[in-house]
Amino acid sequence: MILRRNFLGGLCGLAGTLMLESSCARVGTPGISNPRRIDVHQHIWPPKYVSLAKESNITILPANGWTVGKALEDMDRSGTATALTSITAPGLWFGNKDVSRQAARECNEYAAQMTRDHTGRFGVFAALPLPDVDGSLREIEYALDTLKADGICMFTVYQDKAAGIEDRFLGHVMFDPIYEELNRRKAVIYTHPREADCCLNIVPGVPATTIEYGANTTRAIASLIFSGSTSRFSNIQWIFSHAGGMTPFLIERFLNGSAEEVVPGIVTKGAGGTGVVGSNRPANVPKGVLYELRKLYYDTAQATNPIAMRALRTLVPVSQIVFGTDFPFRNTEETGKGLTTCGVFNAEELASIDRENAERLFPHLK
Repeated sequence: MILRRNFLGGLCGLAGTLMLESSCARVGTPGISNPRRIDVHQHIWPPKYVSLAKESNITILPANGWTVGKALEDMDRSGTATALTSITAPGLWFGNKDVSRQAARECNEYAAQMTRDHTGRFGVFAALPLPDVDGSLREIEYALDTLKADGICMFTVYQDKAAGIEDRFLGHVMFDPIYEELNRRKAVIYTHPREADCCLNIVPGVPATTIEYGANTTRAIASLIFSGSTSRFSNIQWIFSHAGGMTPFLIERFLNGSAEEVVPGIVTKGAGGTGVVGSNRPANVPKGVLYELRKLYYDTAQATNPIAMRALRTLVPVSQIVFGTDFPFRNTEETGKGLTTCGVFNAEELASIDRENAERLFPHLK
């Protein structure tokens, strides 16, 4: 009996220790504050996509050692439950409609197979062969209806010089058929920056990822809002990478110099606020630019420093910020650590960013 009591007592003590250690790891350790995160910004490199790009003499970003196994390892180590995957720059336009359509289908099939092989761990932002609009509409139907993709991935800008398409940002009328269909479906569009031909190698020695990715994200947001696209296609939910690029820092110019509206309007009004009033409201943005900015979603990828997060937190409510890592270029641990140590968010807000905000966009992940 004494031995039995000692044994059971030891088990209870061990269990208590393990529970305490687990609780501390999940709550107190930067980068592991929420073991159930939803990462909306992870990239994949399907082998067929890589080979088709090579055959078409298209240079794609190096995979940085990416494999499915390494993605899962990073997720397990630092508390990501589910990652929504996408293709990164330069996208899938290879100068040929048939090849680009094939590349999009191969990427989407590959991503969908990942979700089947690892139930609950991955989701899909489907790739499109834009600027091929007809092919993209067919791929939207297949991806959302057959593959059950979580949303659609679009890039900030598209070109096809052979067809006379030069630097068309997302508010261009060319994309209206895409938005009409996705608005009908109340779909989510995740966006990722890529280079614009207008601004290649402006500063020698400075790669596009340093400046132009943030600038083109901002141009895309401005293009969508000021063209009236976000107002007309109001059922679409948009996610923008990297905390919206330069948008928070250009807010006074977005609001046409209405400095007095910047702090009071942003701090006191929620996503349903009226935004900027009077002459500062463009005719095709009836609810105001600020209203449109505040209903978009912004991910945290490569932006979890105190400067960027405080600016974004001032521009939009926490409800519009979602967790994103940019894996494999950044990892979950450093992204989580940045969020928990930047001094901008409390524990409740971190829980919203880690998971709850994304659950509103993707209810099936609840």
